Amino acid sequence: MRFPKLIEAEFLSRINRFVCLVKIDKKTFYAYVRNTGRLTELLCRGKRVYLRKKESGKYPYEVLLVLHENTLVCVDSQLATKVYVESLSGKVTYEPRILNRRLDLLLDNTLIEVKSVNLVKEGIALFPDAPTERGRKHIELLMKVYPEFVPKVIFVVMREDAKVFSPNWDTDPSFSKMLKNFFDAGHEVRAYVCQVSLEDIKLKGEIPIKL
Repeated sequence: MRFPKLIEAEFLSRINRFVCLVKIDKKTFYAYVRNTGRLTELLCRGKRVYLRKKESGKYPYEVLLVLHENTLVCVDSQLATKVYVESLSGKVTYEPRILNRRLDLLLDNTLIEVKSVNLVKEGIALFPDAPTERGRKHIELLMKVYPEFVPKVIFVVMREDAKVFSPNWDTDPSFSKMLKNFFDAGHEVRAYVCQVSLEDIKLKGEIPIKL
């Protein structure tokens, strides 16, 4: 996935889950953060960030990339599904409604939920970085629709410095247990790292799952 021309800025502070303050050429601006995670280790004062100019909305910019320990991390969680879809062939339906709830993708008879991962500790990609009841319910729903549909959970690590993926048991044991139950029932769980540059983001390769 190609990026538009990005604008370099300095991160100042996070106002709330969706809004932060950044500095561009000594001027301060509000910017949108398209990510509900905590991002505590990424969105720190003084971090170099890269912004995409918004064409509409309340804020002129949105934060797309963060430079963290010489690694570019994409923090736009909505891009994870799009990046994954680029690797697929066949007709994909976005946000199919199943049992009055929406999942991310339907490919043939396979229902796919895609999760964006930003947190990496000592080479281990971890999800979630904040408790997610919504994420747990997504996996619970995937288990309910089997065998009418084939369920699959995909974790897209939006950086390339992870060697293995694990659910974040310390942060959200309920989600982690549900994911392990899903895997133990024989359903497919996969994780991929991304190659990220100032020009684009794309899947780089699959990494092992440690439950």
